[in-house]
Amino acid sequence: MPPRRSHNQLPFTLSGTANLTSVHQTGNGPALDQGRTSLDHATLDTLPHPKAVGHLRALLISAEILTPDPTGPIRRLENNLDQLLAELDQPHRRIIAGWIRWQVLPPLRQRAADGLELTNSVANARNRIERTIAFLTTLQARGRTLNSITQHDIDDWFAGPGAARWNTRPFLAWAHKRKHLPQRVQLPPASYIGTRTAPADPEERWTTATRLLTDDTLDPADRVAGLLIVLYAQTLSRIITLTRSDITSDGDGVQLRLGVDPIDLPEPLASLIQTLPIKRREGTAENLPNPWLFPGQWAGTHIHAVNLSDRLRRIGIEPRRMRLAAAEQLSREIPPAMLSGVLGLRTATIAKQSSQSGGNWAKYAGARG
Repeated sequence: MPPRRSHNQLPFTLSGTANLTSVHQTGNGPALDQGRTSLDHATLDTLPHPKAVGHLRALLISAEILTPDPTGPIRRLENNLDQLLAELDQPHRRIIAGWIRWQVLPPLRQRAADGLELTNSVANARNRIERTIAFLTTLQARGRTLNSITQHDIDDWFAGPGAARWNTRPFLAWAHKRKHLPQRVQLPPASYIGTRTAPADPEERWTTATRLLTDDTLDPADRVAGLLIVLYAQTLSRIITLTRSDITSDGDGVQLRLGVDPIDLPEPLASLIQTLPIKRREGTAENLPNPWLFPGQWAGTHIHAVNLSDRLRRIGIEPRRMRLAAAEQLSREIPPAMLSGVLGLRTATIAKQSSQSGGNWAKYAGARG
């Protein structure tokens, strides 16, 4: 392994983020610019302005100034817990701290041990913690504790709009099991039951596909992402993790690996995908190595699924409706096990979709086994 570079050997000029000098000049950070504090992940964790520091951290990792920090998201969540829990009364703080210690952090550590990506998982965990704190804060404002909670308190909380409030249910179920809640209190179903998303109709789907294939005024990255959804029922979470190494080309055309076996791409999708990633602007991050077809704002990162979804919606594409429509048609025409191998779709999910859409492949996976 080549030696790590000194931060005095940066192959670029820091731009678009808080550089070492400006961070020092806030008066809140260590004296990195004068060499009195080592430049490492622990030091960066102490700096203010998390977004700017995150950008800087990504630049330093991509430039091989710092080693990768796979468990960093967990560490930063733990470091932030005291601040998150500060507004809670001591009894509530003690109970939620136990839940975090035994229920929230262990799965994250296991993902880290398995070498899996942590950013989204930690973000989801943080969201569950924050929503639970919001619930307990509401409870405190009513002069109640978990021990004195009523069914009305539970029902009133979950009657609120949106699915976010369901992020408190894992904590409440855990607390109920450990008798921190009155046993007479009943919790709502484990999963949020919202409005079912209906698939796009076939005509809408093919109109969208035609537009994505022919409209050269659209951003090539949006066209590729949209076509992968409309034609191949790909999820946003899969699309954002595609890399250059997933694309191969030979004399017979261009192939893309979505599952175990690569698929041949039709034109113009084949040509479009070879233009990715698109350089959006001049800056430090764009001049550093990045394997992703859909890069994020920080060096070495891919775009977030929410951001890609927003991009597609701005051009009139509802990702989930289009993906359901594509999955519905594909499941009628292709055996689930084959879809799993070629498109990386879950066999059980496709078999269920096939059964719902009138396909005759629902028992195919079992027969193959």
